[in-house]
Amino acid sequence: MQISWEKSKRRLAVLWFSGAGFVFAIMLFQTILGRYGVDSSDAWGWYLPTIMPTLSLIIGVLVMDAVGKGLKIQTVDRFFFRLSFSLSLTYLFVVSLTILMQPFSPLSAVELMTQSNFWLGPFQGLVSASLGAFFIKGAKE
Repeated sequence: MQISWEKSKRRLAVLWFSGAGFVFAIMLFQTILGRYGVDSSDAWGWYLPTIMPTLSLIIGVLVMDAVGKGLKIQTVDRFFFRLSFSLSLTYLFVVSLTILMQPFSPLSAVELMTQSNFWLGPFQGLVSASLGAFFIKGAKE
């Protein structure tokens, strides 16, 4: 079954920018309020590589479309869209959970962030692979 290429790109962009924006706002407030103390650069050093590669990919696709060099397709496979969307939503939830669970953890905020790389790193790989499959599959349709 097929889904609109434009609609699916927009949905993924809205999901990623709203999820990343939510975590960004929390990180910003916590930094301003001194939650990370002298470790604020370590906290941001965790957040940015966790989110930026995927945001850059999505922006790249949107910019290519805006300048008229994007894919000239109408529909993409719904399975790849749903897979990408579901994995992205879950990934962003786990990133948010890492921030929101800090007050309840025996670890410091930065220690928890560092430890979360054990599960977020492989998970980010799966999300990137699914998004890559979505965009590549879309290119072949």
